Amino acid sequence: MNLRIISPSVHGILDYVSAILFILAPIILKFEEISPFAYWLSVIFGCVLILYSLMTDYEFSIGMLIPLKVHLAIDFSAGIIFILWPFIFDFTDLVLAYYLVVGFGLLLVVALTQSDEESQLKDDHHDRNLDY
Repeated sequence: MNLRIISPSVHGILDYVSAILFILAPIILKFEEISPFAYWLSVIFGCVLILYSLMTDYEFSIGMLIPLKVHLAIDFSAGIIFILWPFIFDFTDLVLAYYLVVGFGLLLVVALTQSDEESQLKDDHHDRNLDY
């Protein structure tokens, strides 16, 4: 059973929604009062996520320069970094929880996202089943 249930298109939507959350969550959670550094790491990553999403070769992109596999490798790396940052920079309590949840969330989304090839095979199979 293939657990890769997130299509590249859905991943693209998740990227933009996540980027907005990376920017807004630290504001809502008042990270600037707790740790300005943790605040800016999340906000900057949200902005970077928007930029590399705009350049990824999938729907909802304008650049089509970055292959999806490279995009997923960046997401995976970001997940690992988000998990490590709290321990490197001694984040505690809410900030620690936020960074761990985000990091593991990124890894989960990468693990569940179909590659271009898997998505194309699924589309081809679906199209063949529609032929009469």
